[in-house]
Amino acid sequence: MIIAINGIPIISLELKNEFTGQNVTHAVEQYSKQRESRDPFLKNCLVHFAVDNNTALMTTKLENGNTHFLPFNRETKNPIIPDKFASSYLWEEILQADSLLEILNNYVFYEENEKTKEITTIFPRYHQRDCVHKLLADVKQNGTGKNYLIQHSAGSGKSKTIAWLAHQLSNLFGADQQPIFDSIIVITDRKVLDRQLQKQIKQFEKIKGTVNTITQGSRQLIKALIDGDKIIISTLQKFGYIGEVANLNGKRFAIIVDEAHSSQSGENVKDLKVSLTTDEALKNIIAQDDENSEPKDTVEIELEKIMASRQKLPHLSFFAFTATPKPKTLELFGIPDATQKSGYRAFHEYTMRQAIEEGFIRNVLDNYITKSSYFELIENEKAEAGKEFEKLKAKRLLINEVNKHPFAIAAKSHIMLAHFMEKTIHKIGGNAKAMLVTSSRAHAVLYKREFDKIILEQGHGIQTLVAFSGTVEIDGDKYTEESMNGSRVKDIAEEFKKPGYKILICANKFQTGFDQPLLHTMFVDKALGGVATVQTLSRLNRTIPNKKQDTLIIDFVNKHEDIQNDFQDYYQSTSLDKATDKQKLYNLKYEIEKADVFTADQITYFIEMFVRKKVKSEVLSPFFKKIAEGKYLTLAMEDREKFRKNINKYVRQYSFISQIISFIDTDLEKFYLFTKLLFKYLPYEKETLPLEVIQMVDMDKYRVQEEENGSIILNPEDAMLENPQGGEGGKRPDPKEVLKIIVKEINDKYAVELGDDDKVVKEMYESLKRDNSLMASLRADNIEDVKRMKLRESIDSALLKNAEPPIEFMNKLSKDKGLANYVVSQFFHLLMKEVNEDKNG
Repeated sequence: MIIAINGIPIISLELKNEFTGQNVTHAVEQYSKQRESRDPFLKNCLVHFAVDNNTALMTTKLENGNTHFLPFNRETKNPIIPDKFASSYLWEEILQADSLLEILNNYVFYEENEKTKEITTIFPRYHQRDCVHKLLADVKQNGTGKNYLIQHSAGSGKSKTIAWLAHQLSNLFGADQQPIFDSIIVITDRKVLDRQLQKQIKQFEKIKGTVNTITQGSRQLIKALIDGDKIIISTLQKFGYIGEVANLNGKRFAIIVDEAHSSQSGENVKDLKVSLTTDEALKNIIAQDDENSEPKDTVEIELEKIMASRQKLPHLSFFAFTATPKPKTLELFGIPDATQKSGYRAFHEYTMRQAIEEGFIRNVLDNYITKSSYFELIENEKAEAGKEFEKLKAKRLLINEVNKHPFAIAAKSHIMLAHFMEKTIHKIGGNAKAMLVTSSRAHAVLYKREFDKIILEQGHGIQTLVAFSGTVEIDGDKYTEESMNGSRVKDIAEEFKKPGYKILICANKFQTGFDQPLLHTMFVDKALGGVATVQTLSRLNRTIPNKKQDTLIIDFVNKHEDIQNDFQDYYQSTSLDKATDKQKLYNLKYEIEKADVFTADQITYFIEMFVRKKVKSEVLSPFFKKIAEGKYLTLAMEDREKFRKNINKYVRQYSFISQIISFIDTDLEKFYLFTKLLFKYLPYEKETLPLEVIQMVDMDKYRVQEEENGSIILNPEDAMLENPQGGEGGKRPDPKEVLKIIVKEINDKYAVELGDDDKVVKEMYESLKRDNSLMASLRADNIEDVKRMKLRESIDSALLKNAEPPIEFMNKLSKDKGLANYVVSQFFHLLMKEVNEDKNG
């Protein structure tokens, strides 16, 4: 079937009836094998549909046997429609005349591949057109001033959806035949504008100058707003530098937020609102509150304007996109959930499940291996009998020290590199890469050193990069990204694209927003939780058709069950159970006031100086120092910590709640402005750690053991997030205990799986030290390869000379190359350390 406009074919369809024994797969086969792609009728069509009673697929390019069809379904499996075929939406929504003309005019375009210069016809996927269409209809019906949350998974084609939405909002007219919005502002939270997003929006530009990308600072942004540029692309941070912009009275704005999350619930978004809102508009909002109708002084008026600027504003509409909405995001941008009394949900959804099942992203949980570390600690000669330590702090310190121990770093490094070289490096046509996620900057440095050492020793011929912020000092040596990667590496993301670089080692960098399709394997040596789990592991989910067949995660910290729980929240629809209880804010304010650290007169003085006289915060420094060094210091340490936590909690909660309340209470705003500055002056009670405990304990045994290997299965069900209402922050009591008991409790938990193999290794090391021939070879002026060869021979000899050879352990060494390399490497470095100490002694 061909659909033509004025005799020009634009759409072809192969229609199959399942009641006669044929379905959509027969339609695909017909296009691939029986239809000649050079046929003029087919060649000139913009899109081709394969359709049966329940399913629709589409392609914009016929390549005979290489033709690739994409799903064009409402959900993974189209829902049943009473008295209709499940695929009836295709002709009722898409192929209907007005809809088809709208798609041809506003969606279809040609995209050029930057590398190959190949031209591809782009036709919107069902959910992309459905999302934009429904948003436009709602705005047209309800006007400006609403917020919309779009929960679209990775693989949804979000950049194109945003581009289509921005351009069509810029041309959307109301019943009065006037544009509903004067400007569309596309906001990205990243400090550097998203290049892909810029490109997508720019390439839809029909009239030159429609799109203005702000790259030159605040003056360019101010001019774009005053000139009424149709589409403005900017970072959120730039609005913090421009203040209120003149000549915007009566203007209405649509703000499209790329990757909406917690940063849109604080001061940054208030700065944006202030920039786009005139004094007159704020006065009109305040006047609608009957309680604020009595005469007020200038300070109250100013406070009301500040507070009003935080709330929903009638001339601003927000369109927020995210794959992983947090509770705050759902409440701030979502719509009321009809199934809940006071809950919220997204306006439009394209779920992770659908993206996976339709093949647009990989399921990163398909191959998930967890490994656990088992170790035994012993007190050494420095341990003081009977000395007590705070138990929780001591345990935390000792376990952290184990994780940084050279044995632990080396053991895990050998496992990771052995797996990469044996299993990963050949994937994706030999181009596969891996990422190691570490728990701290120090760990990143230690792993980078160990990885590079093993790679050099074993001649793997690959390179690594490390990513962390600032400077890290270990044993007196200072490390930076530049010192470890080399001064020529300026852009890590770009450098990692080069074929020689195979492994990226990260500490709180590149865990979100990093798009590298060649990432196949992830090593995790960090505790994950909540949204961070999904965002981090999803670095692997990008697809490469016909090349990237699978992914792998090896996790040394987290368990299958924990990962499953975190992903389940965002696998299908995500909603919020209830709204935030605003009374909690008043309760928190009361708790802070009850501590009697400052007075109402001091708040009044501050507001007079800060709001009316507009003095800079540094001028008020002596004022706040006096408060911080007064009654506050007389409180017990636990009360000081509680007071400081409560102030921090009030500041954070108010910056969010002030955006969702619909009334003006200037006392809350005064308290917020005052406590926000006071918090910076309150002395931080730095936790004292019993560092001497580290010197009193040695690690005697260490082993890494595989625990779980397989797929993590997610349930096909929606998730309901609980809105955290907050509670009093209390310090957990930390009873004191003698070191012997602390060590025993740690060993009871972490030494349970240690057995004969660990004893074999320890005995073997002692045997090697007594091997005079081996030690002489290590002391001689031989090259390292010769020394290592001699060591391997001595290990084999030591094992066989044993009265009862450890056959099971020997089999493990022969089967596990990573373990064998690790054992040899560790013995070599320990024995060479003995040799060097003898020389220097």
